[in-house]
Amino acid sequence: MNNNSRNKLPKILLVDDDLAFRKTVEITLRRNNYDVIPAIGVKDAANILREEKVELIITDLKMNDGTGLELLRRAKEVYPQIAIIILTAYGSIKNAVDAMRQGAYDYITKPFKDEELLILVERALENKNMVEELNVLREEIVWKYGFDSLVGISPAMEQLKHLANRVARTDIAVLITGDSGTGKEILSKAIHYHSERRKHKFVTIECTSIPENLLESEFFGHIKGSFTSAYNTRKGLFEEADLGTVFLDEVGDMPLPLQAKILRVIQESEIRPVGSATSKKVDVRIIAATNRNLGEMVKEGAFREDLFYRLNVLPIKIPPLKERIDDIPVLTEHFLRLENSKIEGTPMTITSEAMEKLLAHHWPGNVRELENTIKRAIALSQNRRIQERDIIFITPKQTSEKIYSRNLSVADADAGTLEDSLKQRIENTLCANNWNFTKTASQLGIGRTTLWRKIKKYNIEKKRAL
Repeated sequence: MNNNSRNKLPKILLVDDDLAFRKTVEITLRRNNYDVIPAIGVKDAANILREEKVELIITDLKMNDGTGLELLRRAKEVYPQIAIIILTAYGSIKNAVDAMRQGAYDYITKPFKDEELLILVERALENKNMVEELNVLREEIVWKYGFDSLVGISPAMEQLKHLANRVARTDIAVLITGDSGTGKEILSKAIHYHSERRKHKFVTIECTSIPENLLESEFFGHIKGSFTSAYNTRKGLFEEADLGTVFLDEVGDMPLPLQAKILRVIQESEIRPVGSATSKKVDVRIIAATNRNLGEMVKEGAFREDLFYRLNVLPIKIPPLKERIDDIPVLTEHFLRLENSKIEGTPMTITSEAMEKLLAHHWPGNVRELENTIKRAIALSQNRRIQERDIIFITPKQTSEKIYSRNLSVADADAGTLEDSLKQRIENTLCANNWNFTKTASQLGIGRTTLWRKIKKYNIEKKRAL
């Protein structure tokens, strides 16, 4: 076996002052394709850890120069994610359990069968790899939901990002207000993933989408048999978010009876599942959001005043897009960059006339409307360039067919008939999406059934992706 292939094997530090036992375990591990580094005790193992990076430590609990617990603490200081298996005699199981409380993966009592140890080693390494992958994913999420994801250069947005960054370092309740489509959930995630709770769950609870008769069960869970369809005991969303963050989206739509129960969670830090006689402690941070005026709702008796003050510890208002015109070009370029990252070839651009049209719009749907407008313009554009005629603003009364037809101007007809132009655009979009019907229909602003009829009508045949 050459050194290159040896280095690719999982590296295990085996620590035991019983030479005969250690040699037996070493042979077993090597036969099963593990790279083993033997150590005679705690001091020897500590010296090895300064020079070698290992994936797993298998250590005896009691040795002449120290204990496995001492080695565990030293190893965790150097490699926090390292996996550790404790070897122990039957009479020392209590100490082995203590080791697990301090970060050991598991323990195994002597004597043991080779198969028992090998299974435990495999599981410990798999768990270590999973933890490392989760940490990488967390870092990616932190980057994705960084404060830079709050795109904008206007003074209002700069002030908002500065405030959110400071709020993230605290653990206080936050109430985010703003019109629909301004980015309240994106802001709440940015706060969570820059807080001390980022290693735990961010759970979104959409107060408008859960049927009122199921709200309490969804929030707090239920025990088996507590109501007709409660076939199993189930955790609620607050318990799922323990040590993390609960985002109450559109909290203004929450029924009054449930508001009282949410207030109790905030005050007592505990929940009571439906049908249970006992409560459970939970530790969550509350971030709430609404596009309604909760102050006015309090005056009208539609929202509890005590809950309002509990949620409104630090209010953050996201201004509508119409009040930060400077952000429209920056957001547009951001959405175009996202498009360009998906498709190879000529970068998508936008003309100054098209940009002027965007700047002149009043944006009732805010950033979400701008994003959808750009997506629609990309689908309707030719030669990877968005022109003024490609910018279509949707109103609730318009249908997708009318919108699509309206974009077919006289200029398009110069190269052929309107039908030819429509056929070409459908064909180009299909090819760009490798004939993914769902994605193509979405980009064209039509339904899948309508897309299928157009393909049949114009005899469009499948071609390779552009």
